[in-house]
Amino acid sequence: MIFASDAVKKTCARQVPPALSPTVRTLVALLSLVVSITSLSAQWTVTLHEGRRYVPIQDVATFYRLNAPVIEGNEFTLTGQQRTIKGRSAGREVFINNVKYVLCFPIVSKNGKLLISAMDVTKIIEPVMRPGKIANATAVRTVILDAGHGGHDSGAKGPLGVEKEAALDVVLRAKKLLQENGYNVRLTRGTDVFIPLEKRPALANKYPNAIFVSVHFNKSKTIGGTGIETYALAPRGVPSMDEENLSFSDLRQYPGHDRDAENIALATAMHSSMLRHMRLFDRGIKRARFLVIRDITIPGVLLEGGFMNHPVDARQISQSFFRDAFARAILEGVNRYQMAVSGQMQYFRPSAVIGATDATSAPVLKKQPDAPKPVGSQTASDSSVARAVDAISVPSSN
Repeated sequence: MIFASDAVKKTCARQVPPALSPTVRTLVALLSLVVSITSLSAQWTVTLHEGRRYVPIQDVATFYRLNAPVIEGNEFTLTGQQRTIKGRSAGREVFINNVKYVLCFPIVSKNGKLLISAMDVTKIIEPVMRPGKIANATAVRTVILDAGHGGHDSGAKGPLGVEKEAALDVVLRAKKLLQENGYNVRLTRGTDVFIPLEKRPALANKYPNAIFVSVHFNKSKTIGGTGIETYALAPRGVPSMDEENLSFSDLRQYPGHDRDAENIALATAMHSSMLRHMRLFDRGIKRARFLVIRDITIPGVLLEGGFMNHPVDARQISQSFFRDAFARAILEGVNRYQMAVSGQMQYFRPSAVIGATDATSAPVLKKQPDAPKPVGSQTASDSSVARAVDAISVPSSN
């Protein structure tokens, strides 16, 4: 007679699996470690400051597998995996791999911690650090080159030339290089003619698998302005340019907002290439709502290649070698963007374009006291916009 307990013992004994080999045990241990790290990296401590959502710099370091922050006074540095992020409390700038970004909102110090806005994590840091995880990013087949101004609109004027002529010359040089490298190229203007602003994005929107690059040169009220800068569309809920307060237009949804992640990745690729080739002062990657980048349905940027009325910039802009360098920077920027969104590992100096090296997904930042949840699968501009609108409507904390 077999008692029930004996039967259970024998059944369980028969179900014991064979001993795992050392190799299998090692793989299981490694898998457990990866799962553990992934779980930790998906946690975000979200707090409120002046009605906006912020996260600690430490959380940024943890999520992107960087070393612990090095804090000296009001400045911080994050390093690791060939990446560096630097910034300071109360500042609206960060440097990622030595490339300057103007943030959506200032970095703040609260309760002994340095905090960065959730908007800046989702709209700048995430697509710059992991462009290969941008949702719906496509390979580039066509480049729309837009030479600023034209015809009766001369643009910026300087002692050695006018903007409309310099911009068109750079565009024609870039067109040749891009075509030699297998890209289809379309121009908003190929001669000295005036094209209304609204017609430029309308042309660009006709082409799938394309990007839009608008070429300009700057002018300041004094002769002190110098350097290069790159503009991407300001996300919904973010002040345009250097404004600190929101206006009604800042809350509107524009066609270009569907490409927020691609826009900043493209701006990164272009700007870092310009720094390499043009060797002018870095004025940073900035945000604006210029019509030509606001109303496009493809990724787009506006490039400012120096100041027409600055003694050094103007002399450079007037010379053929500098315009060639600008054209080469555009070609390299397109190639870098291609590699970045495809997840290929390519490093240049200076460069802020980093291939996707993290198997975890994009950050989803929840307001406390919600329990931390697993993050979503990819960077999605629609969810980021929803978070932005929600963030600016939350009552201020004490």
